[in-house]
Amino acid sequence: MFKKIMSLTILSLIFSSLSLQGLAYSYNDTDVEHLQTVKDAKIDLVKITPSGNVIQKENNLVVNFAQNFNSKYYKTGDYVQFIFENDVKTIEGTLLIPCNSSLIARITCIESPKWFSRNAKVYMEFTHILLPDGTNIPVCVELAKKKYLQEGAKETAGKIAAYTLSIGGVGSGLGAAIGVAAGHTITGLIIGGSIGGGVGLVSGVVSPGLHYKAKKGEKVILELQDNLKLPVK
Repeated sequence: MFKKIMSLTILSLIFSSLSLQGLAYSYNDTDVEHLQTVKDAKIDLVKITPSGNVIQKENNLVVNFAQNFNSKYYKTGDYVQFIFENDVKTIEGTLLIPCNSSLIARITCIESPKWFSRNAKVYMEFTHILLPDGTNIPVCVELAKKKYLQEGAKETAGKIAAYTLSIGGVGSGLGAAIGVAAGHTITGLIIGGSIGGGVGLVSGVVSPGLHYKAKKGEKVILELQDNLKLPVK
């Protein structure tokens, strides 16, 4: 009986030792590094493992338009290609996504420009990353600031000012630019009228807004909505 008890005790100790070794290996098998990211990103954590590197959700990715884009010539269902112009890597030096990888997006909706200078809106679903070696990686990511791409106040102000000047009245054009840049078109209307314009400014404000345009290479900042697992390169 004593020999049986000793044998069981020894076996138990052996199994315990193996289990502890396994736990230690699992713990040391995963390291956390930090993504080279943009200012004001929510997090920068990346898990580094032998089986694959994982960029944690809420990290930011930066991509660039692969070609000139104008919403006037696109429709729902069309695909748009973006490029990683630089390597995506951690501060510690681990390469995650090599440069010249592509991010593919499908246009889910385009709202055309509307009257009273309301600009077009372009909604996209980012579907997958295509690495230079042909590897296809599904991705869940959205635009970091808005749910759509749209021209900003500066472009709208320029459009109204140009429209106004084409009709006549420098003062009214200036008023439009001030108002729209501040986010209040009606303020621009009042300022423009008081400076010495009226017809041109009103026509510019009431006219349709702008299509969304982007030049090749223009930067877009995205936020991961789920963890992104990448193969070890």
